Amino acid sequence: MQQKVRLRLTILSTACALLPFLGAGAATAQTATDDPAVTTRAIDDPGGKTPDRDATGPRGAVPGGFADWKALFSEQTRLNGVADRIIESAENAEGYAGIVVAPENHEVRLYWRGTVPPAVQTTIDQGRQTAPVAVLPAAYTNAQLLREAEKWAEAGQASGAAPQPDGSGIRLSVTGEDADPQQLQRPSGTSAPITLETGEEFSPAYSRQDDVPSYYAGGRTWNQQSGAGCSSGFAVVDKYGTPGFLTAAHCGNVGDQFYDGGGISPANYMGQLSWRVAKRDAAIVLADATANVFDGSNTASTSNKVVALWKAHVGNFVCNSGATLGENCLIKVTETGWSGTYTNGQYVKHMVRAKSVVGGCAVAHGDSGGPIYSYTNWFDEVAAQGITSAVSKKVYCGAADGGSVIVFSRVWDVDLEFGALLQVW
Repeated sequence: MQQKVRLRLTILSTACALLPFLGAGAATAQTATDDPAVTTRAIDDPGGKTPDRDATGPRGAVPGGFADWKALFSEQTRLNGVADRIIESAENAEGYAGIVVAPENHEVRLYWRGTVPPAVQTTIDQGRQTAPVAVLPAAYTNAQLLREAEKWAEAGQASGAAPQPDGSGIRLSVTGEDADPQQLQRPSGTSAPITLETGEEFSPAYSRQDDVPSYYAGGRTWNQQSGAGCSSGFAVVDKYGTPGFLTAAHCGNVGDQFYDGGGISPANYMGQLSWRVAKRDAAIVLADATANVFDGSNTASTSNKVVALWKAHVGNFVCNSGATLGENCLIKVTETGWSGTYTNGQYVKHMVRAKSVVGGCAVAHGDSGGPIYSYTNWFDEVAAQGITSAVSKKVYCGAADGGSVIVFSRVWDVDLEFGALLQVW
C-alpha cells in the first residue's frame, strides 16, 4: 500500500522529528510515515506492472573502510537521525554554523560560534545516547555565510557559492582553472574568507530507456516542444491530489508535453508539465507515477521502493540514478545552501553540491530531473533526497559526457514549495 508524505510549513517540526530520524532502520521509516498528521493513503495500483526487485545493493568499491555498502548506509542512517534532531533544534539558533555527517567519521560534527544555548545542548546530550556528537568552534554563523554566499553568487564573478560546513568561510566555484582569489572584487557586505574551486562551470544536465505506466523515477523522458531528454524523478501528488513525478525545471516549461523513452507517439505519452519553480530547478509532470526508483545500469529494469524522505547532510554518501548514467553511489555531499548561475543563465538558490569520491563520473547529461537517494537498512528500499539539476568538472561517462560534480535540489524543500505530497510505500 502506498502512502503520500505531506510537508506543510505548519507541521514542519513534526515532519522533521518523525520522518528523517530513522536510525533504527527501515522498519522505523514505515512507522513514521503512518502518522496521520503527515501522511495519507493512496490506492495501490501500479497499472499491472510487476516490479523486479534488486536486493543486492549499489555497485562499485565500498568507500570509507566499511565491509560493504549495507554497513556504510546503516552507519550513515544512525548518524543522520541524530543530526536531524539537532538541526531541528539548532538551525535557527544564534551561533549555528554547520553540521557534517560523514559515516567514516562515526560521529556527528556540529560547528558553533559562541556558547551553545541550553535547549540545543539538551538535544545534543539526548543525541549522544545514540551516537557520538562533537561540538567544534566556528568563526562565522551559517546565517551570515548564507547571506554572503548569495551575494557572491549574484555578483557574477563566481559560478556558485556556498558556506563552508565548518563555519570557516565561503567556498566559491569559478570557471577559470588558474583563478586567483586576490583578483576577485569582494561584494559589498562580505567579510568571510573565500576558498576557490576552480574549473567549475555548471550546465543543466540535459541530454531506463522505455518505461511504461506507472512510471518509476530514473526513466528517460522527452519534451515534445523542446526535444530535451531528461529523467523522471520521484512520484508525487500535487496540492490538488493529482499524481505525477518530479523533474528539473530546465527540462521544460508549463504546458510542455512529456513522453517516455519510447519516443514521441501516443503510446508513450506521459503527461504535461504543470508546476514549475526555477530557483529550485524543479517541476512536476502530471502523470501515472508510482513510488519506485530504477537502480543498476542505465538499461536495467530492476527497481527499489521509496519508503522515506530524508535530508542530505554534508559528508553523506548519496546515489544518483539517472536515465543516462544509471546508479552511482560513490558521491559525497560537500555543501548545502549552494547558490549559483548555470550556463543557460538560470539562477538557483539553496541547492546541494556533491562530487565523486574517486574523481569519476557523478552525473551525465540526460540525468536532469532524476532521483538522488540513500539506501535504508534494506537494499530494496531507499529514502528520497534530491532531484538532479546540474553537472560540472567534465569527465567522460562511458558513452556519454558528464562531470565529477553534481548539483541537486532537496526533495524536502521542493515539496514545501509546491505544497505537494511525496509518494512512499
